[in-house]
Amino acid sequence: MNTPIHSFLSEYASSEFERCHMPGHAGLHNPFDITEIEGAVDIISESERNAAELFGAKRTLFSCSGSTLAIFAMLTPFANKRIIAMRYSHRSLIDVAILLNIEIDWVYPDEEISDRIFPETAGVFVTSIDYYGRTCDIPKIAEMCKKYNVPLLVDNAHGAYLVFTDNHPIKLGAAMTADSAHKTLPALTSAAYLHIADESYIEQAKSGLALFSTSSPSYLILNSLDLCNAHILNEKKRALTAFEAVRQLKSRLSGDFSVADSDMLRVTVDVNAYGYSGYDFSTELRKRGVICEMSDSQYVILLFSTITEYKNTERVLMAMNDIPRRTPIIPSPQVVVKPRVVMSPRQAYFSPTDTVTINGETLQICREVNVSIPPCVPTIVPGETTNNVQCTIDN
Repeated sequence: MNTPIHSFLSEYASSEFERCHMPGHAGLHNPFDITEIEGAVDIISESERNAAELFGAKRTLFSCSGSTLAIFAMLTPFANKRIIAMRYSHRSLIDVAILLNIEIDWVYPDEEISDRIFPETAGVFVTSIDYYGRTCDIPKIAEMCKKYNVPLLVDNAHGAYLVFTDNHPIKLGAAMTADSAHKTLPALTSAAYLHIADESYIEQAKSGLALFSTSSPSYLILNSLDLCNAHILNEKKRALTAFEAVRQLKSRLSGDFSVADSDMLRVTVDVNAYGYSGYDFSTELRKRGVICEMSDSQYVILLFSTITEYKNTERVLMAMNDIPRRTPIIPSPQVVVKPRVVMSPRQAYFSPTDTVTINGETLQICREVNVSIPPCVPTIVPGETTNNVQCTIDN
């Protein structure tokens, strides 16, 4: 498999052409940073075809704006329709729902998504892998979707590395998936794929990609996606080594730490049991030269990639073992908030007021998406009321 983008950029960087085109730095900052000059357009489609072959998709589209843009494009065919989605979804789903007037029926953690799929469902949107490394039963959901001829759409932002396994959602029956290459593959930040298995969605997805993306793509990011193709093709052994290194790290930590179930490249540790909040434990790790992906009141999350080596996980192990154990903290109960839906996300976002009167009752409504970064998952969604919110304890 060739690397058409990288080959073109390498040749152009070594040439002596006078650059009378954008960008204004004329190659000074990076000779690979170019615009769509002659010869630099068709190579993108060629590299996308290479990626589609590697992932087993009918078509793959490159995104220079992460899985956020890929999700925007993926949902474009569902404008003015109603879908069901897991409540633990990235804010990009809400944002595109606002833009495309998509209505969402939420499925909460204590509910079974496969029980909610019916012939009138326009689409099913799930997040797998999520920020804590939890996964859905994609084969089961895909089987239900197939039964009712409903497309399964997967936010697989954290699972691009599954291309090295038999468990990538495209291989398990998804119609489309959004994969962030930059999260677990050796790609630049904002490099992502949109994989399409159902050919009927290709043209609308391409249209959505053009609608929501810049007309000036980053060739630096495109180059890293092109090189990711070569990594996937040629470096499976290296990826398998990374998987094993992380597996061994989890195993060795489990004697002293409460290690939660998580995907192959993530270590999720409940540090309350070790006597720390996630924030405090993250600070202790930083003092010892380790920066974690995320922390919260209970967990620290360590994220690795397909180029991780044993020396990397060994350093993490030494740092964690160097942190003294303290008296365990009893974690607060996990509360599941189930707000009441008053209007669609689009209606709420463009509403001139944040109150609405229904049957004589004045209700406060959410109008904007407010989230912490990461994991960018909203508790309250535009169109929902903050009055009389239903809450349950997640066991």
